[in-house]
Amino acid sequence: MSAIRDDLAKAIKNTNLVEIYSKGTNEQFSVGYVIQQDEKFVLVQAVNVDGELDGLVVFRKASLARVMSDTDYLKSMTTIIALAKQRGYYDVWNTERLMNKLLKKHNKTKHSLLKTLLKQAFHHDQVIQLSGRIKKHGDSYAGFIHSEHKKYIEFNYVDMFDLAKRPQIAIRYAEIDEASFHSFETFNTTAVIESFMPGDFH
Repeated sequence: MSAIRDDLAKAIKNTNLVEIYSKGTNEQFSVGYVIQQDEKFVLVQAVNVDGELDGLVVFRKASLARVMSDTDYLKSMTTIIALAKQRGYYDVWNTERLMNKLLKKHNKTKHSLLKTLLKQAFHHDQVIQLSGRIKKHGDSYAGFIHSEHKKYIEFNYVDMFDLAKRPQIAIRYAEIDEASFHSFETFNTTAVIESFMPGDFH
């Protein structure tokens, strides 16, 4: 854990692009810029395979297996990111502006990075994606927070295969290993909600 913390600190200091591996996933990894860390969580500006900023992600550090920098894949991605910037599609969702607002809010509170992100999503009716040890290990849900409580949230998630359903589950903060918003996936889910269930937002 201390090695991962040191790798994250180095990535923040050097603004390095990194590969982030979660435990139990040897080949799958996330790519992004490490922005900030606190005792338990790390905030990452995610980048997709096309070199576009793809949301803000908070990872639970205890769920991470390793953090790598300076790989050949990351060198390739740096070139792809440069192309995206050159062609004007690097930050189509204004993610950097949102990140600055989130950090300003986080620095004024005593909340963890996870709770700061969840509160931002709740107060602004933003769709988020959650994964971790929710119900079954590795389950992932996209939807919105119905209500906040001291140790858990009531979460309404979207089932794209059954839009008539309105599933709601209680998710404890301790079960969440990864939370993201302002991404292509969460904006896609937002479009579905606005089309088929506009009255469901709190």
